[in-house]
Amino acid sequence: MFNVILIFFRKLKILTNQHKSDLIRIFVFLIAILLIFSYLFSRYEKISFFKSFYWAVTTATTVGYGDVTPTNDIGRIIAMGLMIAGIGILGLFLATVSSIMFEFKIGRIFGTVESHIFKEHIVILGYSSLIKSSLKDIMETKDNVTLVANIEKSPDSSGKLIFIKGDITDEKTVAKAHLDKAKLCIISDEDDSNSLIAGINVRTQYKNTYIIALIFKKETERAFREIGINEVFSSGSFSSRVLVKSIEFKGASKFFNQLLDENFKEGLIEKDLPRNLENKEFIEVIKFFKENKDEIAVGIKRKEQIIINPEKTFAAAAGDKVMLIGKKS
Repeated sequence: MFNVILIFFRKLKILTNQHKSDLIRIFVFLIAILLIFSYLFSRYEKISFFKSFYWAVTTATTVGYGDVTPTNDIGRIIAMGLMIAGIGILGLFLATVSSIMFEFKIGRIFGTVESHIFKEHIVILGYSSLIKSSLKDIMETKDNVTLVANIEKSPDSSGKLIFIKGDITDEKTVAKAHLDKAKLCIISDEDDSNSLIAGINVRTQYKNTYIIALIFKKETERAFREIGINEVFSSGSFSSRVLVKSIEFKGASKFFNQLLDENFKEGLIEKDLPRNLENKEFIEVIKFFKENKDEIAVGIKRKEQIIINPEKTFAAAAGDKVMLIGKKS
């Protein structure tokens, strides 16, 4: 329930930020009418101003409880005036809000709105096949997501994604995503050269933004790293789950890449369980390899089953293999 209310107020803030002047003008006019008619009704009906204002609100909103009613002709004339003016301006106010909400909904589908998420949102520049395959996983992180891409309409039908239509190499279009408040930026276009241009622009304009690039040609990886891109995935090593981990824990891709990189001295290795560790608890396995081999035991491979980080009381058995992070032979 609390989350629903929070989402409602966030959307309300987005709407009011975009059309603040129109809403304020109509709201002030509505309050002025209520105050004027409350004063007149209070004076000619000889009742308190608070009671008169209560009557004006219930009348203008067409609730009309009937507990406060005019008792003379002047009071009835004032009531008729409020019914005409008050109900009309209240209807205008509600119609304006409805129009703004409809405009906002259409804008999110066809990419004509800006990203007004407060802060810590994820900005995606480009809609490559790599983004298509991972967008669902990215949105499951529960972060606010803004997509800037030159496509016809939003790829998300749930309305959770803010879509901005435009060229990712255009600085004015990218500025609508408010990268200065973003948690991080993911860049991926079908053409790596467009991704590189977008990366240069983002790194130049937003020096503190954490940038992840998804590219198709591994030979361009060096160029992306030289311009200051924090993490680079090539299509051959790309995994949407690793990307999501990089969103949650910046630098996760570097960790996995180093473990799998044949040229890196430390990596994921596998060794037979020494006979002296058979039937020993896993905590003893960890101690043995760290103290004697300077390697870190992270799991046990038992036939076809892989057990990552078993409980410390888990007993190793004959025939087990130990999964380790250590120096490659």
